[in-house]
Amino acid sequence: MDNGEGASRSARVAKAGMWVVAGKLTARGIDFCSLLILAHLLSPADFGLIALAMTTILITEVGLDLPLAQAMMRVTTITEPVLATAFTLGVIRGVFLGSLMGLVAWPLSLLYQEPRLVALTWVLALAPILRGLVSPRMVIFIQRYDFRREFLLDVIGKLSALLVATSVALGTDSYWAIAFGTITTPLIAVVLSYIFAPLRPRLTLSQWSLFSDMVSWNIASQLLSALNWQMDKLLLGRLVDLTSFGRYAIADNLSGIPQQALVQPLMRPLMPAFASASPSAYATAYCKATNAVFSTTAPILVCLAMLSDPFVRIVLGEEWLEAAPMLQWLTLSYLISVPTEALSPLAMAMNRTRFVALRMIAEFVVKLPALIIGLLFYGLTGALAARCVAAATLLVSVSFILNHLIGVSIKQQSQALWRPVSACSTMAIFLFFITPFVAAQQTPWLLILATAASVMAAFAIYGAILLFLWIAVDRPAGVESMVVKKAHRVLMSMRPGAA
Repeated sequence: MDNGEGASRSARVAKAGMWVVAGKLTARGIDFCSLLILAHLLSPADFGLIALAMTTILITEVGLDLPLAQAMMRVTTITEPVLATAFTLGVIRGVFLGSLMGLVAWPLSLLYQEPRLVALTWVLALAPILRGLVSPRMVIFIQRYDFRREFLLDVIGKLSALLVATSVALGTDSYWAIAFGTITTPLIAVVLSYIFAPLRPRLTLSQWSLFSDMVSWNIASQLLSALNWQMDKLLLGRLVDLTSFGRYAIADNLSGIPQQALVQPLMRPLMPAFASASPSAYATAYCKATNAVFSTTAPILVCLAMLSDPFVRIVLGEEWLEAAPMLQWLTLSYLISVPTEALSPLAMAMNRTRFVALRMIAEFVVKLPALIIGLLFYGLTGALAARCVAAATLLVSVSFILNHLIGVSIKQQSQALWRPVSACSTMAIFLFFITPFVAAQQTPWLLILATAASVMAAFAIYGAILLFLWIAVDRPAGVESMVVKKAHRVLMSMRPGAA
């Protein structure tokens, strides 16, 4: 592969990443507006009840997730039988998932001593079933690095959910507003996917061999991923009241917004990028990807953690203030885990998905006992500490896995991150000293202005430090060079007489 081809692929990956991030950012922005409205119309206990039902559903959904798109990405020519097999696997998964959730709904209501969980679980289970029925032909656009249709699926689905949830909340003042909003998004996505990528449904497993290897390893890793993700909520649901559980669930939801809006979308174009790279370029490509993802996400997470108190007061109101310290520690756990995210697309591109399962096992082995000990002795505080301990352990484990998988040393991995880490540290020091002034503001508008000014100043400090360090080390290729080049093109286009 020559430099011209590599540069062209990098440009396509960057453009695809921008579309995915734009879609997820917009979708999460709509989710945020929905949360803002519902938090003022419903109580923390309502959110706690929905979180109880969603915990088991999410574990089941993620555990049964089939990487159908990733498997098809490895196929040079996607034929109708391949698409029909992918559709059939999605149907089988949906039937199994729906049947399973129908069976466990009543035992769950007994376990948590909450009879309302039966109907809620049945209704909410429709969401993951629908998500698995999106047209498999959408993968063709992913192969072309074209994520514009996915952008529309996200945005239109979330806008529809916002409208439905708000209408139900205003009309009923009930937790069912969250439930109906939850199932609206995937329903709209399924309908739109068959408009954008028409497919005649046909049941067959004739091309099962193309999916078997990745699916078998993926089920193990996804089940562990789901348990790692929702383990704390499974335990907390039995040990704390619905109001406290609701605050914890919302804090976790808010802390995960940068992860869902930035990190996960940036992972989408990485798999086709890794798949088309030569094995000798894996180490360099991984370090560049990790640097870009961390540099983009880390400053947002740091701001959210340091300004958690005023943020909760502005967004959710005084009733939710006890969620602020939870938000701070949960955001820190997400920050620590960001550098580990690119392992999954890399391993899938290399057809070494067992290393994804190994990553999940390492996290599970540490997180489960840490959570149990933390919860038994320290309650919610122990659960928050356990999340951070598990994230730090995962970071170390993934570093060694990468060293074995592609030969990238721990020193190389550290060098890819030291500039954004240094810039974030400087920004955190600034926020530490300015936060007491921000929190002291009593009127809502002064609190909003002080928080916004602090965030803008923090980002300016982060950008200045990052740029200074980049120049100091002779301007290596990375996210800084891409931003500088883009800014230069914009400035040149604004000059008088520019074409």
